[in-house]
Amino acid sequence: MMQAPTPHRPQVDVVIPTYNRRALLPTAIASIKAQTLPVTRIFVVDDGSTDGTIEWLRELAAEDLSIEFIEMQHGGANVARNAGIARARSEWVAFLDSDDAWEPDKLERQFAMLEERPNLVGLFCGFRLVGVTSRAIHRPRDNPSLLDLRGSNVLGSTSGAVIRRDALEAAGGFNPALPSCQDWDLWFRLRKMGPMGVARLPLVLFNCGPHERITTNMQKVVSGHRAIFVHLLADVESARERNIVLAQHMLTEADIKRRFGDYRAALQLVARSVIRVPTRRALAIAVRTAQCIWRDRQRRAPSTASPA
Repeated sequence: MMQAPTPHRPQVDVVIPTYNRRALLPTAIASIKAQTLPVTRIFVVDDGSTDGTIEWLRELAAEDLSIEFIEMQHGGANVARNAGIARARSEWVAFLDSDDAWEPDKLERQFAMLEERPNLVGLFCGFRLVGVTSRAIHRPRDNPSLLDLRGSNVLGSTSGAVIRRDALEAAGGFNPALPSCQDWDLWFRLRKMGPMGVARLPLVLFNCGPHERITTNMQKVVSGHRAIFVHLLADVESARERNIVLAQHMLTEADIKRRFGDYRAALQLVARSVIRVPTRRALAIAVRTAQCIWRDRQRRAPSTASPA
């Protein structure tokens, strides 16, 4: 009796950049090892850690042949990611930041999209925010357009991304010259090559805790946003599209200002955006900013309770 053919199992390497994350890195690696769709190789690229990460990784790589440790001088996460991409050999490359983790069925859910859409260049998914009081969920839109990606990073962080290796090589990888938004910049360049599939489930645990990362530095975030804005707007000829992109970038910067407590600047940017193109996103950011202002005033208000 003829046996049914064995389904093709995708070959995927994982790249983890890390810097002084000794306490968080084991959880990230464990979430990869727990995947229902096994990975081929894990490249952990250390960016010059000084907290014992290097010594721990050397021991781990000696014990586990599926893990390859790459040691570098401190040059930034995207230099480290590019070093991992250069060593990868599988058809697909997945990324995981060393402070995040994956749900066990993350890769299986993402690769299932290829059954109906084998031409996808990248596979993305939703995020569950952890390390904060509210466990919010972000669900990116499936296959966003180039116009969507000109306005904001609608696909999310690197921890959700699985990309064809040949596309990464053709795109030139991450641009380390940008102070932030390198992932957004790369997603835009890759989207020009083909469609992006999004499994709209929270398959990444995105750590928003108090540890240091680029997104806790407002100056880096804003300067990276403004640098990529110039790039994304450069080839837009339509006046209507330029207006849409301008309005969306104002809202992105407004949300950055809100997160860092500069509420006046945030509301001013929202107003300027609405003048150009009124959107529901502008209303949502205005409401979030007003809620932040109210909470801050409540915290600062003197207690009216009488002493016992």
